[in-house]
Amino acid sequence: MAGAAQASNVGARFVHYATLDNAYGGATQIRHPLTDGKPNAIVHVTQNRNPPGTTGVNNDKVIGVIYDNGQWSIFNEDDSYIPRGSAFNIWIPPVDASSFVHTATPGNITGHFTAIDNPLTNNNPGAHFQVTHNYNPGGGGGYYNNSLIGVFYNYGLSKWVIFNQDYAAIPPGSFFNVTVLPPGPTATTHAASALNITGNWTTIDHPLANNNPNAIVSVTQNLTAYPFGGVFNDHAISVWYTGSRWVIFNQDYAPMPENAFFDISVPSSESALFVHTADPGNSYNQMTFIDNPLTNNNPNAIVYATQNWNPGGVGGVFNNHPLGVLYNYSRSKWAIFNQDIAAMPEGASFNVSIPAVDASIFVHGATAGNITDNSTFIDNPVTNGNPDAIVHVTQNWDPSGIGGVYNDHLIGVWYSSSAGRWAIFNQDLAAMPVGASFNVSIPAIDPATFVHTAAAWNITGNSTVVHHPLTDGNPDAIVLVTQNFNPPGGVIGVYNDHQIGVYYTGNDWSIFNQDNAPIPEGASFNVTVVDPPFFSDGFETGDTTAWSAVVP
Repeated sequence: MAGAAQASNVGARFVHYATLDNAYGGATQIRHPLTDGKPNAIVHVTQNRNPPGTTGVNNDKVIGVIYDNGQWSIFNEDDSYIPRGSAFNIWIPPVDASSFVHTATPGNITGHFTAIDNPLTNNNPGAHFQVTHNYNPGGGGGYYNNSLIGVFYNYGLSKWVIFNQDYAAIPPGSFFNVTVLPPGPTATTHAASALNITGNWTTIDHPLANNNPNAIVSVTQNLTAYPFGGVFNDHAISVWYTGSRWVIFNQDYAPMPENAFFDISVPSSESALFVHTADPGNSYNQMTFIDNPLTNNNPNAIVYATQNWNPGGVGGVFNNHPLGVLYNYSRSKWAIFNQDIAAMPEGASFNVSIPAVDASIFVHGATAGNITDNSTFIDNPVTNGNPDAIVHVTQNWDPSGIGGVYNDHLIGVWYSSSAGRWAIFNQDLAAMPVGASFNVSIPAIDPATFVHTAAAWNITGNSTVVHHPLTDGNPDAIVLVTQNFNPPGGVIGVYNDHQIGVYYTGNDWSIFNQDNAPIPEGASFNVTVVDPPFFSDGFETGDTTAWSAVVP
């Protein structure tokens, strides 16, 4: 189902949490398709004290990354215990010339620094970086460097150097993951000043991070941010969210010095919502290919889909098959596909969401450690202990374009009060296969996100009417739905082992069973409604029922 040639991509960003399941002593395993079994992966790490849903855990240590037993881990350089609950912003950058491993050698080391020799950075004092110590690129032997690092531009060498803030000698043979940030709004340098310093922290003012608790902020200390000079800040830093702004702070509570500089990378806020319609030009066998700039050539995109019987209240095509999404390298596109390999019918339509990269979206993989019978349990602080969370899921055949496990079953989510966790489950009680993957979204609770429960007064045969100000009388609304067995974590739930979709009645939107089976009373659904604010100049499928909205 996937071609051999790998397309370029924008990398992957997510928040990693140290848990009882993945942390061992002084290390926590990352477990991601782009890192598992890939000793040459480049990984950047920034400590994050309080991702959404967490109270905050400090890890006042020098950290790095290490490859062992087929997996990359974050580790404390002094081998001290990594506290469970600590969190890290992870960035796995694009595979291109801007990311590389720098090796410290006797020829490029001068005392406490090692000079980078790269055409992207030589004679370029305005370059921006992310740098992370890599114990053993390629999975071989390595060297510890238990010193806090930064970068500065050496005008005598006309090169950038990586340096130890405590002036300790750089060990020959030590390695560093380096990414040269592209110019643009996602990369900047932050200067600590009297105007933004409060005690041990400095407040970031960036449009992609402000008022965004889900922003994934990557930080590297920069001693000589062009055209200014900077100061040392020999303290383990982290980021945390104040309620409206992200700040960089010294974990040991040492005062933040004025003129400390930091290179910052924040992912783009671009997202997309649109209706995709299968036609002969975009479909092949069981697949229909999405053509969108946020997903093309991007195997790390996270895509959600809900079947839409009649977008705009026009037409109507059934597709009574379990759905998933997959990335096809031969076309460099994502596709919506039928898990049972049934042909994709012409005219089948889908509400598609491609959210901006942030901490509320992630890929969940079913493993032997998190599967119980027909369920795979999500371990995430945003959902743990939170029966009121709204969880959306879409099956992902090959996250990051890697792997490929079918789960030809209709799915939903349920909350286990005894475990204090949400789980994704197969409605027919079939065993959950190891390796099955799911795109997960945890939207904020607001008027556009809610639980709909089928009741006698809103059921008509195989459908249940959703009454909501954003959907009533609005054929253009984009409705995303996931079945929820037992909101809000109730003891008793209701199965609905039928492929669902949404359709517009002429006045309202309804959720319906595609096989015409009656909707049972008590069946519940997590719903998110979006009213597209504007449309692109063209139609994705060439017809007026397939609007495409890109939200900046």
